Amino acid sequence: MTEPQDHSPDIARHDPAPAVRTRITDHERAQVERLLQLALNDGSLDLAELDRRLATAYAANTREELAAVTADLPVAAAREPLVLSTVSGSLRKDGRWIVPAEITVSAASGSVRLDFTEAICPHAVVDVHVGIASGSLRLTVPHGWQVDLDRVSFVSGSAKNRVTEPPLPGCPTLRIDGSITSGSIRARYPKPPRRSFWAWLLRRPRR
Repeated sequence: MTEPQDHSPDIARHDPAPAVRTRITDHERAQVERLLQLALNDGSLDLAELDRRLATAYAANTREELAAVTADLPVAAAREPLVLSTVSGSLRKDGRWIVPAEITVSAASGSVRLDFTEAICPHAVVDVHVGIASGSLRLTVPHGWQVDLDRVSFVSGSAKNRVTEPPLPGCPTLRIDGSITSGSIRARYPKPPRRSFWAWLLRRPRR
């Protein structure tokens, strides 16, 4: 007896495309090193575990491999949005701190300064929502970062963005939105360190 033949059309089967793995940058590796150091300082890691994870971070080639190094650490967990509000005073956030994915700044007539020079930022984009009357917001970011002020509306206020270098791969972008009545926003890089008197004396041309 002849077997019935299957005359249904052939359907091409395509294997799913392999996931694209993004290679990491020196900046991303340095951020993980800072997170590990913070974890050591707060007791989440001991020295032996720190050494092991640092070795893994140095050997990592992709973001997926690097993310696994700190995935279980409290310091790498998602942070609550940061809210800074002042009427006529001054607020400052600087030093070594972990940047959340969302920051809200409100300044009636006071000033707010956000210094990201030593900050640890695990996010590609940080949204900064601003509501400024006659106050001011000052942003200081490392070289390689990007500051986007295109989403800010003004009445009679002003904005000056001195962060003009091309962004480096893996570095964050601060995406600013909101409104300014008569206040101001300034974004810049850190000032170069001042030379000491002895450094100046040693570099002074000799006669």
